[in-house]
Amino acid sequence: MAEVIFDCTQFLSFDLDENADVSYLLTVFEEKNNFRVLPEGEILSKKLSHLNRFLHSTTFEIQNQEFIGEFDEWLELEEIPSAIVEFGRNLQEFCRNKHVKNLTIILVRYAYSEKNDDNVFVGEFHRDNIFEGLYHASVFGNSGNIVALRLFNNI
Repeated sequence: MAEVIFDCTQFLSFDLDENADVSYLLTVFEEKNNFRVLPEGEILSKKLSHLNRFLHSTTFEIQNQEFIGEFDEWLELEEIPSAIVEFGRNLQEFCRNKHVKNLTIILVRYAYSEKNDDNVFVGEFHRDNIFEGLYHASVFGNSGNIVALRLFNNI
């Protein structure tokens, strides 16, 4: 059986319009969600390599070792823990930026050294339905040890 190579982290991956810089928008995750935001150049290469099938041209890791535990408390779709509500609202706002395209949120409980051993959920959701998507990372809606959610703006 494969060993766990990293765990308890989140990633935002997206494409940008030419010459756009949205890194300042990510500070909201530090201020409101207590994440440490790492640009792609500071992310461990084993993480990027492991998740490469989900990644777009720009990727940030948003670290908070405790955050994934919030999903353990989320038993019913309608009863969203406050930390996840704040996170979801920040994602919706980020997705509204006209320069951001193809936003994918990747929630990692743990990642195995052998990618084939991972149980991965990939889903597409309108940004207004972000909580429906995030619920797949909850204990009750458990869809795997890695959850990749692609958000889109249009209907």
